[in-house]
Amino acid sequence: MLEEIKKIQGIGHDDFDTIIQNYIEACKLDLKAIGIAKEKVDSNDNLIHTAILTYVLSFLDVNNSEMYSNSYNLQKDVLRHLSEYK
Repeated sequence: MLEEIKKIQGIGHDDFDTIIQNYIEACKLDLKAIGIAKEKVDSNDNLIHTAILTYVLSFLDVNNSEMYSNSYNLQKDVLRHLSEYK
């Protein structure tokens, strides 16, 4: 996921890897905190993957941070209401 985010953002060096990885881990903790099952958060599930990407981009893409933040909140709300993610 780290490399995918770097590619999306056009980052061709490793200077921000730790920061980006911390955002990824923070998102996983956030998803678990709202009741998403650990197994789902740690899997290769596409909805979780998209939520993590959106969360991280809300911090990295300053021009579109509000859009990504709103999108993440909507995705989180959807995940929270899906029984297979609890």
